[in-house]
Amino acid sequence: MPDALALYDAMRANADAAYAAWRNPERPRIDVAIDQSSISNGALRTRAAIERVVSARNAAIDLGRVHGYGIQWLHPLVQVTFPDGATVLYGPVTPADAEAIVDEASGRWGAAASLRIGMVTGERDGVPSLRDHPFFALEPRERRLLRNLGLTDPESLEHYIARDGYRASARMLGRHSTEDQIRTVMNDAGLTGRGGANFPTGVKWNFLFGAAGEDHYLVCNADEGDPGAWVNRVVMEGDPHLLIEGMLIGAFGTRSKQGYIYLRDEYPLAIARMEQAIAQAEAAGLLGEDILGTGLTFRLRVIRGAGAYVCGEETGLLSSIQDSRGMPRVKPPFPAQRGVFDKPSNVNNVESYANAPLILMHGSDWYRQYGTERATGTKIFSFSGDIARVGFMELPFGVPLAKVLEVCGGMVGGELKAIQSGGPLGSLLPPQSLPKLILQGDSFSPWDAIMGGGGIVFCNDKTSVLVLAEMFAAFVEEESCGRCTTCHGGNQRQTEILRRIIDGRGRREDEPNLKLIDRTLQFSNCVHGQFSPKITRNLLQHFHADYEAALRGEDPSLTMAGLYRVVVTNQYDPALAEAVAICPVDAFRGPAGNRSVDDAACIRCGACIDVAPKAVGKQAKARTVALN
Repeated sequence: MPDALALYDAMRANADAAYAAWRNPERPRIDVAIDQSSISNGALRTRAAIERVVSARNAAIDLGRVHGYGIQWLHPLVQVTFPDGATVLYGPVTPADAEAIVDEASGRWGAAASLRIGMVTGERDGVPSLRDHPFFALEPRERRLLRNLGLTDPESLEHYIARDGYRASARMLGRHSTEDQIRTVMNDAGLTGRGGANFPTGVKWNFLFGAAGEDHYLVCNADEGDPGAWVNRVVMEGDPHLLIEGMLIGAFGTRSKQGYIYLRDEYPLAIARMEQAIAQAEAAGLLGEDILGTGLTFRLRVIRGAGAYVCGEETGLLSSIQDSRGMPRVKPPFPAQRGVFDKPSNVNNVESYANAPLILMHGSDWYRQYGTERATGTKIFSFSGDIARVGFMELPFGVPLAKVLEVCGGMVGGELKAIQSGGPLGSLLPPQSLPKLILQGDSFSPWDAIMGGGGIVFCNDKTSVLVLAEMFAAFVEEESCGRCTTCHGGNQRQTEILRRIIDGRGRREDEPNLKLIDRTLQFSNCVHGQFSPKITRNLLQHFHADYEAALRGEDPSLTMAGLYRVVVTNQYDPALAEAVAICPVDAFRGPAGNRSVDDAACIRCGACIDVAPKAVGKQAKARTVALN
């Protein structure tokens, strides 16, 4: 039988040569960050413009790709790697900047000086290290889960192997580790679920290993659907082989021969890169049959989710994989006894699997160097909302959230009003919670809140918290699978009440009725129903003054549709004609010079204000309906 380590070493030698040539190219190379966030900000147009300039000049420059580094408010990002291995990051780089980037890559140092952000590797006079950027002040000096971002082509297996990829797996197989040893090191490291529940990963693997029968299934929940959360996408788009290797280790530790990555269809680039990486690993003998010549079999397949939010619940996800309706099941039995295809199964989050190769490579003590006693290691977080710097970081558990807001550049457009964590089934926290919160799940508990899967949104005071609560209530109502009348009907009533309050028709009995709905929803079949009233509950707990003001018809933010009217503020602004033309319901009345808005016809879409902000505005209404 071939030696697994010898086979790996041969792969590694080839990979090292290829990666060395990429890191120290014979001529300069321009890499455009291609990930979903950068694409949304115009990266493909920027790349096309750079390609045109290089082609027109017949420049001695190569082109490539990387994944973005995390500073997403500066997308599109471009980096230039010079023959000495120094890599400079630039952004935001628009198509208009293509010539300057090509000039700088060609040797006209200074042509793109205004776009420079920092050095990814190497040194250049006057250019600071990217790691010294204020946004990364709270990250460990050396990243772990994100260590390959910006330093590899995410579509290259050779680059992953050259940076110690699959080495942990090769040692596991070549040194004849036992399944018990694999699960024990995960438990010793304190690795837990990263989707919000924080259940110990090694314990879950123990459950599956001890399950009856030989058909065990390993499942990755990559159905990341929370607004403001894109941490799983970063791993799958930026380092797909890390997830594959983590699942391979999990498969060995649980005696699983088949795995599934359940990936939401709204992540097309992640799907493409995961499927490509699986094919690469199979072709290299790192996945599929007879892995590294050891006789081990583990097959892996991407399952594209159809967009149902409730399939983020593990049993709903398992139902969807087997082509059943995406509907959560009654537990028990639990997935470890009866999961996909009614066989023993294990479901973990993307980050849980992605940590496994790092723990196996470096050991549990290394993993515990960061974090706290109750939450070990690091985690990827995405931060967005009304902040100056939107992006993602890899942070140790225990970092104060107030410091995070500081490195994100603070609030923009208004004062901090609310912190939204955990998505639609998560929480709405008041500003006074900020000094007391750390990035650790139990820190959120005193506020009747959850940290969730890593997406945290900072909201300013220019939007009513009732509008936020109604948005999430409508979402969880729409995404209910319909199995429980408790959940579907309860969320309908919750949404109706919030909408009526926003429309200026709130009643005194609304609060006790919302609390009654909350108590009733706790009898729902799954966490979707049980957690669905959480944000409304937080509204009544932490923002009661705002709730009472809404009942009185007061809304300083002028975002509650029934408490303001749209009015013409400048009859002679040239943009007013465009506002009239764009109105989807023809709510403007009167001739030019005497325009007005029909309040009954206006749907408060805001389109007219967007195109003519100096000609059209909002005006608070006086309350016309008495409280019952």
